[in-house]
Amino acid sequence: MKILIVDTFYGPYLERLYASGVLIQQPWASQHKAHFAGGFGTGDAYSHGLGLLGVEAIEIVANSMPLQRAWAQEYRKELLQLQDSGQQLLSILEAQIRWFKPTVLYVQDINWLPAGFLQHVKPLVDIVVGQNACPLAANLDFSPYDLLLTSLPHYVGKFRAMGVNAAYFPIGFDERLLERHGRDGSRLHALTFVGGLGGFHNNGTQVLEAIALKLPLQVWGYGGQQLPVGSTLKHRWQGEAWAEDMYGVLANSQITINRHIDIAESYANNMRLYEATGMGACLLTDAKLNLPCLFEPDYEVVTYTSPEEAISKLKQLVLNPQLAADIAARGQARTLKHHIYTRRMEELLALLQRHHCQTTVSLTKLPSFQTLLVACRAEHADRIPGPLRQALLREHLNHRMTLVSDAPFQIPALQKMHRWCGSTLALDAVQVRSCLDVMDPDQILIVDDQPTGLVPSDWLTQLKQQAEDRQILCTYVRPIA
Repeated sequence: MKILIVDTFYGPYLERLYASGVLIQQPWASQHKAHFAGGFGTGDAYSHGLGLLGVEAIEIVANSMPLQRAWAQEYRKELLQLQDSGQQLLSILEAQIRWFKPTVLYVQDINWLPAGFLQHVKPLVDIVVGQNACPLAANLDFSPYDLLLTSLPHYVGKFRAMGVNAAYFPIGFDERLLERHGRDGSRLHALTFVGGLGGFHNNGTQVLEAIALKLPLQVWGYGGQQLPVGSTLKHRWQGEAWAEDMYGVLANSQITINRHIDIAESYANNMRLYEATGMGACLLTDAKLNLPCLFEPDYEVVTYTSPEEAISKLKQLVLNPQLAADIAARGQARTLKHHIYTRRMEELLALLQRHHCQTTVSLTKLPSFQTLLVACRAEHADRIPGPLRQALLREHLNHRMTLVSDAPFQIPALQKMHRWCGSTLALDAVQVRSCLDVMDPDQILIVDDQPTGLVPSDWLTQLKQQAEDRQILCTYVRPIA
């Protein structure tokens, strides 16, 4: 099995990469290596992790004109005669696909690569897989894709409603970055934010403005130039920070703030969750339904639901640096154990096997899990039978257990459980569907008395009905008296 990963990099980052004029003089292999040295985006974490599993893979930065032309200079010089730059990039990419002969064409930026091109090269590969967790361009044609992966839980159902095979696949952290940004224990920045400002991040930017008025927040990221003249954030803005610069900021941050893009809605998914915790900063992030499936709130990361709560918790952390350091250490340990890309690539190969068994994917060495979903109403949260509660609190070799409930995730009875929690669950049927899309359970255990009648608007009833539609076995477990 061979996987060719098509990625794109941010234009200004590519310009900076070649600004000195030295790199462009180097052979293609040297230029290719330089693109990933700083860890921009996912870097070469996919090919590295896949390689450890015995799968040959390569990343191609398809929008890097100097890099792509360097490849053509060495392998297909006639392509350099094409006058249209866009056509030249696509022609070089096609030549690279023919050169590498991949089994899987994996597209990281589905907004960039035209559907017509994918239809043209589709006969050259077994399957075409796309990945997305950002706003979608208008009128995208998904027909060339055999599978779409997304870290946004509600996008799974969205893609499936469009007739596309889709699955949940979370982002991760490249642990090699810790070796490149070794720490001596000191962290120069008390409170930071690194990321986009304005645009698709309007809601989060308003929260950051409120924080900056009350605390000495330092800010890096794109969009700072467009902030209003009177913006406190604009006065705190330190410029953009990409790749190694961004990781350097995070490695030097005692506390750093995360906010999700507006399209994330009720769900935690973004890269900063893993980048910040992976680099050992104490992370303050917006509370989301599925966050407790990734990190234990207010133990491994700190959460907020409003600007006022964010300011209050940040003041506590700034005044108690040891508390922040302890939370940071636990968050980093969670990321390095569960959220590294070497582990994610095992999950990726399992997804390819599950959705495309006709390919030559061999996963005999990878673990096989049964997934159990435990559903419990808020009023029964403290009545989960003891053995089931203990099972939810443990890690298991051969199965995964997750609790779903309309209880607030902060209540003591549910702490340290892998859980999908929030009072809005009772108000939104889409959230129930998204939970099933992400968890994809083999069986559901419902902690409730056997109902005599169904209430259509009840979230637990909706969960059971959707499970029946998916032919998932549901079993009732009586809560303790």
